Amino acid sequence: MDKQPPQGAEDHTFHLSDRLDVPVLLRGGPERRPSRKQWEGAERPWPGVVGVPENGWYLATTTWRQIVKAATEVGRDIEPWLALTPNLAISELVSRISPLHAYLCLRKVEAAAPTAAGRRLFVNAVYRHGTERSAQSAFGYHFGMTMAQWICAGMMGLGPTQHIETGGPNGDPGFLQASTPLPDLWGTHPAGSQHWLVEAKARQLIGLGDLREGLEQLQGGSALMHGQPHMQVLCGTSLPAPQKWEQDHVFLSVDAMNVAGPPAWPGKATPSPADPSGSGSEAHIAEDDNALLLTAQSQMLVYRALAHGVVDDLRIVPLGSARGERRSSAGSLSCIEEDEETQVVRHRLDDDPPATEQHMRGRRGVADFIAGRIPGTGTHVGMSRRLFAACQNLDVLQVRAAREAEASAVPLPIESDVVWGDEALYAVTRGEQLVYRERQQPRERREAVRDGFEQSDSMSWRMLLGDREPVVDWRRTGLLEGATAETYIAIEASDPVLRSARD
Repeated sequence: MDKQPPQGAEDHTFHLSDRLDVPVLLRGGPERRPSRKQWEGAERPWPGVVGVPENGWYLATTTWRQIVKAATEVGRDIEPWLALTPNLAISELVSRISPLHAYLCLRKVEAAAPTAAGRRLFVNAVYRHGTERSAQSAFGYHFGMTMAQWICAGMMGLGPTQHIETGGPNGDPGFLQASTPLPDLWGTHPAGSQHWLVEAKARQLIGLGDLREGLEQLQGGSALMHGQPHMQVLCGTSLPAPQKWEQDHVFLSVDAMNVAGPPAWPGKATPSPADPSGSGSEAHIAEDDNALLLTAQSQMLVYRALAHGVVDDLRIVPLGSARGERRSSAGSLSCIEEDEETQVVRHRLDDDPPATEQHMRGRRGVADFIAGRIPGTGTHVGMSRRLFAACQNLDVLQVRAAREAEASAVPLPIESDVVWGDEALYAVTRGEQLVYRERQQPRERREAVRDGFEQSDSMSWRMLLGDREPVVDWRRTGLLEGATAETYIAIEASDPVLRSARD
């Protein structure tokens, strides 16, 4: 019997990679749809996490795990209800990840540059043949938000983003008006503390008309900034036309417009200064209370999944403690298989396995994270001990505020002849959210997260997790891991999008 593999067979077990290329066009304002020759011919490497690069075409080489991480961090704010039902954090995370698995695939293409991955994102046959137009539109919204988060936070260093429904950067009540054209997201870039207003668009064959609509929404946000300098960022994600779904891959246009004073119509974009740390606001949380609070707020969904949700395989994951000082041209997420310090730390643990968590924490150069698997997704999410402790203190305040808001809410009248429309129900929902936020004092929240952050060194994971004792797992077999200074993500080799590249 011939036990040799067939000719041409590839060994994916030892060469698994999730690297992929996304063509990105940087401009100073919306223009006509680029030609196929332009987006297929992009080859200039992305310059790294350096703010907004100069205008032109780039081939941004990134990782699938970084795109999945972006999906977990962007979306509508579902407080205060999640504070009172934290077990539903798992459901929310599943809803953000599973559409990517359902409708996308990776395919090999000719590498356009020596540093390119030679794989790009396509929609799959389920999207083309098994999905009706309303579902395709819903996916477009979700995917557009994910890619806007990926390019802005993951590749250009923007700090944690917030949905505009939570209010804009300056507290103007106009940002809470649902009937007003407004952008999707806002965030603050650590380089110069500049606010960004971000609008995400994703369409089949996205064109100038779609982008002009997005520009109008950005202008609506700029009108509420009262002359404060800021950046308008319009992210357009192009999905293929039905007849081109097997040939056309995903590409992005990013129209970045500096606004110095009154809203400006398109012009030449001025590149923003680089973030010297390359890791967004997380790099500054040790000394900046606002950065710590924003980071904790952005990770509350993951915190609740780990602390209260039904995650699988809760594990303590050791990483190299100086890992957050690295930067990568592939984005703000460090790939653990490429991090030499973490590999050294884990080899030492192999040579002398720790009997307990305390034994591991005493080792030189070790930072301990907690991670758990989101059921049904093959995705593992986590965070550092000090960020977990900060989120835990913030959770106490949010639960208290949610209970107070619930107690003060006016019950909806139940009458058989009255049908509540979407707008009326939305108005009630917005009212509950406003009461909830009014119950939270910014100073109290900053002090709470700082106390948790500073006290975490004296806390064990058993204390933080309510007597649960997760095992220490430094081997992480079959996972592609990534981490920022304070957060963690890993994807399994069985990830549907990764498997599609091996078929």
